[in-house]
Amino acid sequence: MYLQSVRLGNNFYNKQSVRSGTLRGYAEAVNRLFSLRGMPLPYDPDNKCNDSTAAISNLADEETIALQREPLTEEMAAECIRSGKQAHQDSAESLTANIVCLARYIGPRLSEYAQAQQKKITYHTWGSGTKIVRSWIPQDFKFYDKNGDDIHLHRRSSDEIFNLYQTMHYMKIIWRIQKNRKNGQSIKLPVDKNHTDLCPVYNALQIVMRKVRLDHQNMDTPVCVYANRNSSSPLYLTGSKVKKFIQDAIDKVNPTMSDEDRQKYSAHSLRVWACVLLDQAKKPPSFIKQRLRWQGDSYRLYLRDTLHQSHSHRDALSANTNEIISAIGNPEGGTFDTSSNLHDEED
Repeated sequence: MYLQSVRLGNNFYNKQSVRSGTLRGYAEAVNRLFSLRGMPLPYDPDNKCNDSTAAISNLADEETIALQREPLTEEMAAECIRSGKQAHQDSAESLTANIVCLARYIGPRLSEYAQAQQKKITYHTWGSGTKIVRSWIPQDFKFYDKNGDDIHLHRRSSDEIFNLYQTMHYMKIIWRIQKNRKNGQSIKLPVDKNHTDLCPVYNALQIVMRKVRLDHQNMDTPVCVYANRNSSSPLYLTGSKVKKFIQDAIDKVNPTMSDEDRQKYSAHSLRVWACVLLDQAKKPPSFIKQRLRWQGDSYRLYLRDTLHQSHSHRDALSANTNEIISAIGNPEGGTFDTSSNLHDEED
């Protein structure tokens, strides 16, 4: 009862909304007071059935849901691609647009393609102390022709690499370091030459070509690089760059979006988007988990109440809708009877 009262505004600052951490602090303060008086402690964080623990846990869950990232919409994705095509081919915008198109298929985690800082490589350290580049390097992108033969890009110029696209049939991406620790896992992606702008192979090839143009002497370092006018050396893609690119696209397609909703879009929105797209396509859980590399069912946390889902829900009820309309017996969209008197009873 006390924590509920605190949550509703009866607290030191009279805040009408407090966070779970604040509520936990009040509960711990009550425990200290009870302890000084030799009384049983009312808050037991190790007991999930404890009322105070449950209240704090439920609030924390609500906060997590509120902070979950939202998937891109078709309009946002289109604006991202459009912005990338209009930008310089070696810019951060062009690179991030390539990532957006690739993410549509594979939903990469930020750590798998970006660095923590734009001028510093992020490494993974093995238990032995050996360090390895955490994100993709050029060798993690392998391209194949229709016979399954490897198409070698080594020591080729950017233009030479681009000319090889017409011979490509599919590619394979190798995941160097993964959150699920299945390091070295790979995924195959087919070409889509009817829709080049969205083709995962084409966009991956653009990423490699940019690396060759900007940083061909360091092909054992991160592949996602870009250039700007203020730096004489290649820069690495970061989460903040991806977030800004996505939010800039949002500002163009939905300028009235509230800042609170806008902050729900970041680099992680790309992984959410990939998951939602497969769910909308009615792919089974096993397919989603296999293609997007989930070991358990945590992918379900990424599913959203999208407009596509609402349309699907409406269509699923169409037969029942027709039955109810038929049972009503009035023409759909008919007027209400305004001649009858209202009843006087109260609930």
